[in-house]
Amino acid sequence: MGYGTDAGVGYGTDVTLHDLWHRLPRASRSELLRRGAEAGWWVLDASPGHWEAMRPLVFAERDYHRFAALAAGVLRCALLACERRAGTAGELYRALRDHRDLPLLDPAQRLSDAGLLRMARPDALVVGGTPWFVELNVGPNIYGVPGLERRGSVFARGWPDGTLLEPPSTLRARAAALAAAVPAAGGGRGRTLVATWRADSGIAAKLGGVRALRRYLEPAAEAAGAAGLDVCVADLSEVRGGTGGLWVGGDRVDVVFNQFTGSVPADRRSVAVLRDAVLAGTVRLFVPEASCLLSAKQVLAWMHEDLDLYEPADRELILRHVPWTAWLGPGQSAERRRRLLARAARERTGLVVKPSYGHGGAGFLAGHEVAPREWLGLLARCSRETTLVLQHRLVPDRTRMRFRAPDGARRVARVPFVLSPFVLDGRGAGALVRHPGPGPGRATGPVNTAAGAVSNTVLLLGDPGAGRPAGGG
Repeated sequence: MGYGTDAGVGYGTDVTLHDLWHRLPRASRSELLRRGAEAGWWVLDASPGHWEAMRPLVFAERDYHRFAALAAGVLRCALLACERRAGTAGELYRALRDHRDLPLLDPAQRLSDAGLLRMARPDALVVGGTPWFVELNVGPNIYGVPGLERRGSVFARGWPDGTLLEPPSTLRARAAALAAAVPAAGGGRGRTLVATWRADSGIAAKLGGVRALRRYLEPAAEAAGAAGLDVCVADLSEVRGGTGGLWVGGDRVDVVFNQFTGSVPADRRSVAVLRDAVLAGTVRLFVPEASCLLSAKQVLAWMHEDLDLYEPADRELILRHVPWTAWLGPGQSAERRRRLLARAARERTGLVVKPSYGHGGAGFLAGHEVAPREWLGLLARCSRETTLVLQHRLVPDRTRMRFRAPDGARRVARVPFVLSPFVLDGRGAGALVRHPGPGPGRATGPVNTAAGAVSNTVLLLGDPGAGRPAGGG
């Protein structure tokens, strides 16, 4: 699968990323911002009351590809850490003391299965130009791809001279990875089910109904068809079968596009039918539910525990691009727990704490915001039943960003960003960027959409030396 390289570029450890917007011609920048301010031109997906970024981040094309290769290398190192502790998904589930309900998890699935790292979107903070990966986000329920594709296309079309390039398409790369997951069918075309579902959480609940979800999934279905697959779009309630295979109507399904993993489908019967087929090996998931296990932040702690076990290049990769992380929780020896709590007391202001599993910033605390007398008690109490991770606190770079509200209001602020490349079968394709909104006090704490973060994307500059440094933006 080529993890560790992308577009023929080795990942190295000296990758730096700088927003090059201010090196672009002033007139071209002004034109893009002018178009972004026009009513009717802005076709992005702002919700009422939400701000939108009026421009993309701009990176050198080579730097983007090297950054994506770094992400792939970190994911490969994470899987190695898991394989030192477990051989199967079931063993890893137990090693992580994971208590989530994962109905489609195949406990016998080998961690050596290439499908486990088929799709990921790790999160990085950039400090002094150096990317640091703080979360891994591996698995099927990675949303927002169609909107990001539209966003990048709008920005690229709005750039006057055509010198800014869109990164490789996430939709096409995901469709290619999906096609690779379909077993050979004797020369015939493989069939994939792009499923809708009813749920009380996740994207289905956010969109408000199956009809809207179906529209959201249309680009994925179209891309899968263009990649050579026969595509069936149907609700999970329509599936039938079990250990002998999975059918929708008269069509047998080879692979299920399972973005519903991690949600709570209302039709548990259909989930049971699908589970029987998965465990029998008569249908595949894109991607396996076992992938979700690799998103545990404890895995980052294992990577630091295992530094002496990695090859020198991988050890350097971790030291330079994964902030120090350690875990605190059930199953830990009393001595290790004591030493970690002592370190946490000494380094409180330089640490953050997060639950090993979780999203949306839930459970995140920065040590410098907690009173010293409360810090250790909080850690000890919360880690008795739940695994926490302590991580070195990063102060990310900021960039000057213009924002626009749906009512036309505009604001300029210097804000940090979370940069998250999509990694499909070991190669980068597109990126999600998140900024805190421009309001007061929004540039502290975790940056995530659940807390109102602004989504953005990147465009690429083929020659890092293009344009001249210029002020303003």
